[in-house]
Amino acid sequence: MFLAALNLINFRNYDRQELTFHPRLNIFTGLNAQGKTNLLEAVYCLAVSRSFRTNQESELLRFGSDFFYLEGNFQIKKECYQVGIGYRPPRRLQIKLNGKTLKRAEYLYRHPVVVFSPDDLLLVKEGPSIRRRFLDTEGSRLKPLYYRRLRDYYRALQQRNRILKEYRGSRSFDYSLLEPWDQALVKFGSTVMEERIKFLGALESRARSHFATLTAESESLSLRYLPTIKFNGDFELLESAFREQLTAGHSAELRRGTTLVGPHLDDFAVMINGCDVRKYGSQGQQRTVVLALKMGEVDLFNSAGDEQAILLLDDIFSEFDEERSNHLLQFLSCREGQSFLTTASPSWKHSQNCSGQSKIYTVHRGKIKID
Repeated sequence: MFLAALNLINFRNYDRQELTFHPRLNIFTGLNAQGKTNLLEAVYCLAVSRSFRTNQESELLRFGSDFFYLEGNFQIKKECYQVGIGYRPPRRLQIKLNGKTLKRAEYLYRHPVVVFSPDDLLLVKEGPSIRRRFLDTEGSRLKPLYYRRLRDYYRALQQRNRILKEYRGSRSFDYSLLEPWDQALVKFGSTVMEERIKFLGALESRARSHFATLTAESESLSLRYLPTIKFNGDFELLESAFREQLTAGHSAELRRGTTLVGPHLDDFAVMINGCDVRKYGSQGQQRTVVLALKMGEVDLFNSAGDEQAILLLDDIFSEFDEERSNHLLQFLSCREGQSFLTTASPSWKHSQNCSGQSKIYTVHRGKIKID
């Protein structure tokens, strides 16, 4: 799968722009604050009907405009699919595929796309909630059943926490009120944990090889799931262990008014040579780790279906030395799928590594031209 053409109208700092793309590698160069990231955001929005930078469609409007519109052609095998996405407040986002209107839920996971942006460094820099969101978002995109189980788990958790909050500190609480929600929490939560661990293992096996290449085999990447439920990694014991620890914590939960164990509080560690990257990794190491995770994620999408995922890389060369930059460009020029990357570095430094398998563009004040 690749995006052959894109038209932008009133999107971010773009007035009107028509573009055609190379099916392999597309490089966008230019100074900062010219619109390079906005272009990647438009590609992502066209593919999945939402931004990777904001949840507010109104923020995507060009200043002074009352609507935006994106139109593009995706080439999937020998078929061409035309997509149009428009927004005019206060109406909802409108999505059309080959002229047929679709709901976002019908369209959201149709086109596999993976994005790396500077904000993704928060994955290794910030707290557990960022990493849980990563597991849940990417797990849901790869397996719709995971999304349904996750939704069921959080619905049960919400109801259970409502009871705990209502009776917080009570000395005569009837714990049987929690029983149906305990059952639901254990059933759906165990599935969520198992799927997360399997996803993390699959991601580790793929990201590890990319990380080794990017670091010239000098460093080793590993991922470790950190559950709040102790079950020694035996999935057959997970439900019983979950139930036991949930029951044992009833009195403490009643005092606190919230559920104290479960996948909503889990985390995972990212390590280089056995050391936690969050605590001991340099900025360059953290950036390389996240890039390797994204490249591994592309591999997972490619193995999950017939379509090659589109890869979007924003400001990718900052803080990368020449060797890591060359490894990355070699990967991009050799992979079968389509890639888009932005850089503030002069394009001639990178074009020598692309062997004609690319298009290079210059972005200046919301205008794009082919070099």
